[in-house]
Amino acid sequence: MEITWTPDELRALARSRERENLWGRRIGLALLIALAAAFAYNMFSISQLWVRLSQAWMLAWTGFLFWTSRHSPGRMSAAETSAGFLRRSFEGKRAGFLAIRWYLFLLIPPMLIGWLTNSGEAIRVARLKGLGVDPSSRLYHYATGPWPFITLVLSLVLAWFAFGLAAKKATRELEELRRRTQG
Repeated sequence: MEITWTPDELRALARSRERENLWGRRIGLALLIALAAAFAYNMFSISQLWVRLSQAWMLAWTGFLFWTSRHSPGRMSAAETSAGFLRRSFEGKRAGFLAIRWYLFLLIPPMLIGWLTNSGEAIRVARLKGLGVDPSSRLYHYATGPWPFITLVLSLVLAWFAFGLAAKKATRELEELRRRTQG
């Protein structure tokens, strides 16, 4: 026998989800601003054309993510029921995670440009020289080898799977909501 939620429990859950949406948007906005600042700095501080192009692509990607993130569920309207808000919130959460999975494919061209032209190495070498790292150190050899690219690709694959799992969780939450509110 499935237990349904009372109206008070639904209201409390909707308010909690509303606060979660607000904090999630704030954190996401802060991350996007930090990424945009880093890409803009790299774009203007390195003189190599391919570095600038790949960083401009990344900056445009960040702007695209910012533009698409403005459609998130946000707050509950006065005329909306708690169950309706939760349904809209979970559907939006699921759709957002699945969309971000596809947006990750847009990172492949600048990563390939960076790898094929060694522009990523140019950025890392400039940063290491600025920090005063000795060229004979292990850190310097790590940064100029293939490992940063391999780490970046593995991180991208991990992010792909993580956003897929988060979308599945949002689907389960939506199904539980439908089951427990009987509709």
